[in-house]
Amino acid sequence: MNCIKAFLAVLNVASFCVANISGIVTDTGTTPIPHAIVLLEKSGQMATTGADGSFTISTSAVILDNNAKRLQNSLSPKICGNLLILSIAKRSTVKVTAFNLKGKSISFLIKTIEPGNHTLPLPQRGAGVFLYKVKTDNSTFLLKGTTVSNIPYRKSLATQDKSSIPLAKQMQSKTVINDVIAATKSGYLTYRVVIGNSDTSGIEIKMIVNAGDVMDQDGNVYQSVRIGNQVWTVENLRTTRLNNGEEIPHVANSNSWADLTTPGYCYYKNSINANDQQKWGALYNWYAVNTGNLAPEGWHVPTDEDWTELEKFCISNRYNWDGNTSSNKIGKSLAATTDWISSDTLGGVGNDMQLNNRTGLSGLPSGYRYDGGAFLGQNYHVNWWSTTEIDVADAWCCGLNFQRENLLRSNTYKKYGLPVRLLMD
Repeated sequence: MNCIKAFLAVLNVASFCVANISGIVTDTGTTPIPHAIVLLEKSGQMATTGADGSFTISTSAVILDNNAKRLQNSLSPKICGNLLILSIAKRSTVKVTAFNLKGKSISFLIKTIEPGNHTLPLPQRGAGVFLYKVKTDNSTFLLKGTTVSNIPYRKSLATQDKSSIPLAKQMQSKTVINDVIAATKSGYLTYRVVIGNSDTSGIEIKMIVNAGDVMDQDGNVYQSVRIGNQVWTVENLRTTRLNNGEEIPHVANSNSWADLTTPGYCYYKNSINANDQQKWGALYNWYAVNTGNLAPEGWHVPTDEDWTELEKFCISNRYNWDGNTSSNKIGKSLAATTDWISSDTLGGVGNDMQLNNRTGLSGLPSGYRYDGGAFLGQNYHVNWWSTTEIDVADAWCCGLNFQRENLLRSNTYKKYGLPVRLLMD
C-alpha cells in the first residue's frame, strides 16, 4: 500500500472520481426500452440497456493535479473501452504509461500527434483495473480504466490481491461529480439530466416518443414532440437560409446589428463552436421571422395564438408543477433538465431540474441579443419569437426564466435576437 501512496504522491493527485450508475429506461409508462444507449457525456462512458431496460455504468473519470484548470486547457483525455480519446490544443509528444494498482509500470506508448481529436489504443489490454498516466510537455493526467473483459467492475476489483483492496475501496466511495447522463434510442427524444453523485442506483429514465424528424434548408435535422394537438420541434432552429434558398445575413458586428431593419441572424456571443451552435441554435431578429420563409415546408414559426394553445393544454392536463389546473405554472414541464442556473424558488425552472421537461419541449436557457448588439441571459432565461406583430416596433414572444414557474408572454423589440421553435402545420 505504501508504494501506491508514493505513486499517487509523485503524480500530485488531488482526487478520484468513480461513477457507479445504474437504472432502467422505459417509455413514459412502464414498458422497458431495450438497446438504448446511456452515456455519461463528459467522461465518455456508456452502456446499452438490456431486454428489461436496465443498464449499469461502472467506471471512472479523470484524476487531476493541482493545476487542473491549466491542464484542461491543453489536454483533455478520457477512456472509452480499450481506447484513449484525446483532444489536444497543439502538436505534442504524448506518453501513456499503464500501471497496476500497486503502482508498478506495466507498459507504455509514445506518440507525436497534431492538434485536434485523436484515438489511441491503450498500452495495457489485460483484464483488471489499471491506472494510465497521460503526459505531454506541460500536462499530466491520471485516468483509471476498468476491466476490458466480461468481468463486472466490482468483481474485477475483488480479484485484485489484498494489497490493492484499500485503494479499491477508496475508488468505490461516493464522489461529487458534475456530469450529464444522456439516453438515446431511435424513435425517441434524447433524454438528458445532470447527475452529481458518483454512486447512483435506481435511476428511472422515461423516454418520450419522437413525433418525427424535420430537416431545414441547410440539412440540419431536428426531433419533434406531440403536445396535445400540436407538434413542436424540441431544438432551436439554426438554419442560415430561408426555405427559398436565400441566405440570411449573418451579422456579428454590434453596430451593424443595431442598425438592422431587415432579416439577420447570429450565434450567442458570436460563437464559432459547432457544438455550441447546435446546442443553443441561432438567434434571429423578428424581420427574419416575418419573411414567412424561415421554416421548411409543412412547418411554421408559431403565432401568439399557437403559444396560448400550448399553455392552455398544459394547464388543463396537469403539467403545472403542483398539479393544479387553475393557473399557469407550466414552466418546469417545458424546460430542459440541464443548463439552467439553480434556483431556490419552489416551482422555478431552476429548482430541482430533474423534475423538468415532462412535455419533452426541452427548453434551454439560450439567452438573447439586445437590440444594441450585446448578448445577455444565457443559462438564465429564454424567449422564443412568435410571428404576431404588436406594432411597428414590437412583436410577441414567449419564454422561461430560471426563477419563474410560468410560461412568460412579453412584447419584445423586433431588433432583438431570439431563438425560434417550429410548429407543424
